[in-house]
Amino acid sequence: LAQKKTTEDLQTLASPHREPSSRMEDKSAPKLPSQKFRPKQSLGQNYLRDGNTIGKIVRAFAKDVTTSYHDDSDSEKVVVNPVELGPGAGALTAPLVHTFGEDELTCIEIDPRAVELLSRQFPSLRVNHADVLQVDYIALAREKGGPLSIIGNLPYYITSQILFALADAVHYEDDVVIRSATVTMQLEVAQRIVAKTKTKDYGILSVVFQLYADPSIHFKIPPTVFYPQPKVTSALVSLHFLHPEGLRRRLGGVDPAHLRIVLANAFQQRRKTVRNSLKKLVKEVMGDDIEKIDALWGAPSRLLPERIVEMWKEEKGCFSLEGRALPDDWSRKRPEELNPGQVIEVTRLIYGPWEEREGTRWGRKVWRKLKHGVN
Repeated sequence: LAQKKTTEDLQTLASPHREPSSRMEDKSAPKLPSQKFRPKQSLGQNYLRDGNTIGKIVRAFAKDVTTSYHDDSDSEKVVVNPVELGPGAGALTAPLVHTFGEDELTCIEIDPRAVELLSRQFPSLRVNHADVLQVDYIALAREKGGPLSIIGNLPYYITSQILFALADAVHYEDDVVIRSATVTMQLEVAQRIVAKTKTKDYGILSVVFQLYADPSIHFKIPPTVFYPQPKVTSALVSLHFLHPEGLRRRLGGVDPAHLRIVLANAFQQRRKTVRNSLKKLVKEVMGDDIEKIDALWGAPSRLLPERIVEMWKEEKGCFSLEGRALPDDWSRKRPEELNPGQVIEVTRLIYGPWEEREGTRWGRKVWRKLKHGVN
């Protein structure tokens, strides 16, 4: 059975002012294995070695779990279902086991050396010897009996692909598959995820993860807390994923696969106007119907079905009715000038209204690569 904690337990754990009473608070550097366990550059391994940073990460994870749980549950008992991605030498694993228990934590690790090390150190711990890019998060959530809470020190070179896999899992099922993710990544990538419109960092990652989740940066992480030291600064990022119902409400009938196509075309050549970057795509979708194409570029919006208007009344910020409203000159703007809600509206204008696709199931692979994960 899943180990349950009260929200009070997790709030206490998340507090930066709590009394040091566990291994999570040990500020000494974790001991790394012998020479045979040297980090592999091919796997993007940079081990955490600073106890203070490790404690901050685990506390941030507890905070994220508590916040996300309150969003979709009235229960005082929290089923965390923690999943650690790429535990490596176990710097985060040890305090996670201490906090949640060996039977509750699941680790995904591709390095057989780490699998052997962790299995020996924590006999009851479930360590899946697998490529994190091939994980079936939907099946894992079913096995664990509920939504997953993700934590991990992610390899820089596959960060985006890991996050896209999480996004696909979020939209595919009607039930919640992933509640939150608390993960390290290159600061540059983190800044793209939380970027505002009209900035150089704003792009595909910004639109996707501001749509699928409520993202934020917990804190920056200097190179000195890793072994070997990377040449870049890192950050701990929080992603509170939306309930599938909330995501569908934000999308308002837009198919994520269509959104991906629009984003890819729009941001491929950022210096072009939206009209010029999407011209070829619009022709593919609408054919030679010149009247229809001219109407698209000239109209700031189409009449929305009443039920969509009702859904969006509950939304705030760029996903509200006002936030989504396209200016008259939207097609002459550059893609980074349109907020996520407006990009969804452009997608809806190109591909058609809600009624044409109602009841269809979104693809299992929209954002992640076709070679990654199950079909």
